[in-house]
Amino acid sequence: MSNPGLGSCFGWSIQSDLPFHYLREGGGEPLEVREGAMEQPPGELLRQWDPPLFPVRSRLHRNGRDFQLWVEDFGWIYIEPDRPRITMPPGLDPVRREERVWGLPSLFCLLRRGDVTVHGACVEIDGRALLIAAPGRFGKTTLAAAFAQAGYRVLGEDLVCLRLGDDEPTVIPGPALLRLRRDVADEFRIPGAVEVGRDEERAHFALVAGRGTCAPVPVAGVALLLEDDVPPRLDPVPGPTAVRDLWAVSFNLPTDEDRARCFAAVAGIASSTRVWHLARRRRIDALPATIECLVNAVTSRA
Repeated sequence: MSNPGLGSCFGWSIQSDLPFHYLREGGGEPLEVREGAMEQPPGELLRQWDPPLFPVRSRLHRNGRDFQLWVEDFGWIYIEPDRPRITMPPGLDPVRREERVWGLPSLFCLLRRGDVTVHGACVEIDGRALLIAAPGRFGKTTLAAAFAQAGYRVLGEDLVCLRLGDDEPTVIPGPALLRLRRDVADEFRIPGAVEVGRDEERAHFALVAGRGTCAPVPVAGVALLLEDDVPPRLDPVPGPTAVRDLWAVSFNLPTDEDRARCFAAVAGIASSTRVWHLARRRRIDALPATIECLVNAVTSRA
């Protein structure tokens, strides 16, 4: 029997007998996470990812309305979005297992729930959410860590859940974690961050202090990261370009129906939210100026 009320993530109340490090306070609709072997053969192959474009070799299968995800050196993950329930392979390291849960498996459940997911980090400034979007290895997490060190709440580190409401889009906070490259991690002293693991590439931190709940946070704007040898500069992005760039960092199920739904949602976000290109230097000593630039843009409301 799973233990209810462990905490929340992406607006779900997590029910599980497994340990978790990154949950927030509060509750929501139940999401069950358990261990177990996959009980049926793989269904239709939908997509395959291979290095070097993807970190590890992976395959996605569909079995009716459920999904089966195979990850090399990890095993089979069974995702039942309608329940919702995620079954993880047994015997895994708890930190590695939890971080995998909050990646693709939870993404499929979020999409079935009707939300939009974006590859990016997100922080809370003056009660509003700033989405920091870019492809991988573009400095999103390092910038989020700098915000955390300065006392701002991190709402998402890699996968951001967006919900379109009647008035404005909101962010549903995800796991309270940061994963930093080992050489970068030692540059930060983040209040209330507890290191829960370290591997050859990254240090893994649970953001214990000030993690808050998963209550929706209104979106103040989206900063699309650029790299340049200039002081931080925000340039407004026109609507068609904003749609194109947001679509490039969004996720959708590999069906025409879901692609159409996600594209309409991305267009809605681009038309109702301020979107900027952020040019800045990717250096640790340049982070305070970048934070100041972004905070001023969010709090100006202009």
